[in-house]
Amino acid sequence: MNSHEIEYKLYGDDMQFVEIELDPGESTIAEAGAMMMQEDGIEMETIFGDGASSDKGLFGKLLGAGKRILTGESYL
Repeated sequence: MNSHEIEYKLYGDDMQFVEIELDPGESTIAEAGAMMMQEDGIEMETIFGDGASSDKGLFGKLLGAGKRILTGESYL
């Protein structure tokens, strides 16, 4: 997976959100429950984990979820 700069803009003060502009073929990863909306033509793919390594197996994924719980991140 290649990564490069993505165009974005932050909005709000207390309740901030970010608007991301994706070019054709670009993708991004968001925390579970963080997606507010998307425009037509945007395809969403939902996976368990961050997509970094899809060959970790069930135990590796459960271990990763445990780490996210301990650090206060979302695990759903």
